[in-house]
Order: sequence, then C-alpha cells, then structure tokens
Amino acid sequence: MPERMRTWEMPNEAGERPRFSLPFLVRAFALVLIGLSALSLFFVGSIASHKADELAFDKQLVLVDNAIRDRQSLMARDQLGLARWDRSVERIVLDFRQSYIEDEFVESLWHDFGHERSFLVGPGGRLLMTAWRDDVDFAERVLSKDEGLMQLVDLAIARHNTNRIAITGGFSQRPVQAARIHEIAAYGFVEIDGTPMIASAMAIVPDDGAVALPAGAPVVLVSAHPVDAVFINDLNAQLELPGIAFRINEDGLLQIFDVGNRMLGSFIWTVEKPGADIWSVVVPAVVLLCGLLLTASFVLGRYISRLSIRLEESERRNRELAHRDTLSGLANRLSFDRALNEAADRLAHAPFAVIAGDLDRFKAVNDQHGHAAGDVVIRTVAERLRSAVGAYGLVGRVGGDEFVILVDAFRDRPRLALLAQTILTSVSRPIMLPSGTLVDVGISLGIAVAPENGISAHAIMATADRSLYASKQGGRGRVFFAEDLDTANLHETDTSSADAANAA
Repeated sequence: MPERMRTWEMPNEAGERPRFSLPFLVRAFALVLIGLSALSLFFVGSIASHKADELAFDKQLVLVDNAIRDRQSLMARDQLGLARWDRSVERIVLDFRQSYIEDEFVESLWHDFGHERSFLVGPGGRLLMTAWRDDVDFAERVLSKDEGLMQLVDLAIARHNTNRIAITGGFSQRPVQAARIHEIAAYGFVEIDGTPMIASAMAIVPDDGAVALPAGAPVVLVSAHPVDAVFINDLNAQLELPGIAFRINEDGLLQIFDVGNRMLGSFIWTVEKPGADIWSVVVPAVVLLCGLLLTASFVLGRYISRLSIRLEESERRNRELAHRDTLSGLANRLSFDRALNEAADRLAHAPFAVIAGDLDRFKAVNDQHGHAAGDVVIRTVAERLRSAVGAYGLVGRVGGDEFVILVDAFRDRPRLALLAQTILTSVSRPIMLPSGTLVDVGISLGIAVAPENGISAHAIMATADRSLYASKQGGRGRVFFAEDLDTANLHETDTSSADAANAA
C-alpha cells in the first residue's frame, strides 16, 4: 500500500479506514449549515410575508372604515347649516310651510350638498316629506318601528334628548364642536326602497334662541345617498384601492350593517399583498447565502431596510391623502378642523381670524357646462385662493363650493379687508374651460376674529358662517365682518316685523 494516502484515510487502531474524509465532512457540514440557514430564512420569510399581508389588510380595513365615517360626518355637517337654524324651526316645526321646504330646504340639500334622498319625520314616526333630489312628495304615512329609517330617527331623537336644554319659551339643543357632531347626529347605513344607503339624521333645532322648540319629540331631518357607483368612485378617490365594489347581501372584506344590526352587504377590493415583495427579496438572498453566507446576510438586511422604507412611504402617502381634498388639493374638512382646534387652544398667545367663503354663480356653471367644468372652476379657485393667502394662513375646502381660511399672520381689520379684497378680485377673474369657453364666478366672504367673536373653534366658525350668510344676503360678492352682525341682525328683525305686519 503506498504511503501517500488521503487525509483521514489512515487506518485506525482496529485497522479500519474512516468512511468519510475530512474535506467531505467539512463540505457536508457547510451544506447542512447553508441548508439550515436557507430553511430558516424561508421560514422567517413566510412569517414576515404573512404578517405583512395581515398588517396591510388591517390597514386597508381601517382606511375604508375611516373614509366611510368621513363621508357620514360630512353629510351630517352639511345638514347642520339647515337643521340648526331658527328659520327651519319656524317654517317646519312651528308652521309647516311646504313652499319653504320645497324651494329652499330641499333645493339646498340637493344642489348645494348633493344629498340624493331627504326625509322629514315628525313625532310618532310620521313621515312628513320625502324627496328624491329636488322632487318633493308631501304624502304622509307612519313609519314602522322595524324600518331602518325609523330606527335611525329614534337614534337621532335619543341623541337630541341627551343634548336638549331648556330656554325661554321651550327647548333648544346644546351646541357642540364640529369635530364632535356625532354627539347630536345619528348616521349609519339603512335600506330604503330595497337599496342600501348611507344616511345621517339630525333633529331640527334653533341656532340662537330666537325661537324655541315645543315639548315632545323633535322633527328629524334624514339625508341619504345610495351606495352606488358614484359613491364608490368618490370613496375611492381618497383610498385608491383597486377593484373596490359593494355587493348587496353578500359576505366580503368589510361587512356593512344597518342600525338594527342587519347585514346589508359588504365592500370588496383587491387586497394589497406586500408579502410578495418580501419573497422577491428572500429568495435571491437565500441563493446568495448558499455561496457566501455573510454577504447574503448583508444583502438581505439592506433589502429589508429598503422594503421598510417603501412601507413607511406608503403609509405617509396614505396619511396625506386622508388630510387633503382630492379635487382641489387644499386641506379637507378633517385637516382644517384640526388646525382650527389647535389655533383655538393657542388663542391666549396667538389670536387669529377665520374667513368663510362661498362661491357665487357656481351652480350656473354646473348647470350650463356640466360637473367637469365645475371641477375646473373649483381647482382654479383653489389655486387662486392659495396664491392670495400665501404664508398668511391655511386654505381649506369643506363642501361643494365652500372654502375656509384660517389666518394666523394678522387679525386687524385693515389687513383682513385688504386680503379679502385681493381674494374677491382674484376669484372674479374669468376662467377658461377646456372647451375654450370663458366663465366667471364670484365669492362671498364672512370674517370672524378670535377672541372678539368667539374663543372656541365651534363658536368662531359659527360666527364666520353667520357673517358669510349676511354677506350673501347683502347681495353676494361682498365681505362682511362679524363685528357688523348686530346691525345686520337689527335690520333683519325689522324686516321680519314688517313682513309679519303685512301678513296680518
């Protein structure tokens, strides 16, 4: 036997040769180690992929639920201007005037806010008025306790009773901040005429105590919009979820129940699965580890870090979408309310002003040129407002053609008047539509200054809205300061007295 033998091939004490050489064992150990590492990485990748998919799905559920709640809250806030108004109490609760309901009340609900269905429900569940868009029906009937509409009305009555207060001559309702409108409004999903609808219900109450509610149940305003393609498209403008749809009476990703806890249907969409991205990282990393474990570990860590950055960027983008108005790019109602509340909290150190604006002649643009032209006008006005206000404050869009401005750079009347005049001039310039047609709109402004006109976010906003109302009553295309409201209110009272005398 030659003396040149392989390593570990020398015989042992029993004269037997080893079965495997050391290089083979080392290679086998390395293969086992790399195999175990690969299996470990596959196991970790499986867990991470599953967890990422689970977290992404949970986040999408929260986003959809929050977007729905935003729409419900927006509908309730749209109602507030009509339901919390002395004029509505006088002409619906105390003296049921069909002309007012048809020509002003329902007209505003449909044309200003897009509330497709509206109802007035009196004590005892009496359905006083039904409207589809601006087509009004005053045929009365008594709602059944089992109807979803009646259950929503009962919930609104319960919330009104919780917040009801006694005033001279009867009752009113405790005012609440806009961010807490859920305390006085009841919203949810109901089935009306066999169609699932998103709805909001609110008692009609006085706003400044000039009139009072009688004892007993209030008259309740209900607004509803079908969960149809228009609603889904509007919802998805904020969410950007692929394939989102609503299935009636079917189980899906997010089930929808009415006030009586009966399932009406569910939302479905194509669920984002970031776990697939994790697998695209793990598999190349395992291949690299089979050749060089340390290098592959470094590559895996780098890729996982990049993936985390992508997920964080996606979350940041989703947060931004939740606080921006998708059409105008301005702050949406949620974002503006938050900024206004923060400004109210800092009022002792940093007084501010609020300008409420409402476009004039915007409805005519929509009627004559279509909603696409109206969108062009909204975007153009938004850009002009942003340019006019600049660093002086925050511009937000809180309704169809409603804008609000939080001015925190100054609050003296001369500079506010100058800013308002700049806005009036800028907005009133002609706007070129894609068709080449020139249109023009105007804007009416109401200005309230804190703390002189209110110290809470709700109070200052309500004062700005009243100033805006006075501006529009005075002829539109004007600026009205809250400090001038006493004179305006006196004039309105004199006019009402004269009307009453003529009626007598």
